[in-house]
Amino acid sequence: MSSNSGTVSEYLQTEYDIARCSYKLLESALFAAHQEYVRRQITYSLLQEDSADTLHLIVAFLLFDGRQNDVTFEMMNEEGAFPRLVELILEKKDDDAGLHRMLLELLYEMSRIQRIRIEDL
Repeated sequence: MSSNSGTVSEYLQTEYDIARCSYKLLESALFAAHQEYVRRQITYSLLQEDSADTLHLIVAFLLFDGRQNDVTFEMMNEEGAFPRLVELILEKKDDDAGLHRMLLELLYEMSRIQRIRIEDL
């Protein structure tokens, strides 16, 4: 009997695959119809997820979406994502160079767009 419980890394093996998957979601009818809900759920996943593979996909989506829509970074800030990004950058720096780079990019883009609260530093 086959299992449907494949991991992210099983299907998305390169940074290109991750980017392509993220852009497919951004261009989908589902996302177009429910942008705020999808963004919020993915942000909540960022706050709770620990798997490097899954985080890579989450971070890529938020980064690509945020570059097109500042509201993504604003919502992430409202939900407390800044301290979580700092935590992940410190924790995951040896796990995956691509993930670490994307985490840094997301933190940079988020802080470039808006003012970060002192208590988040």
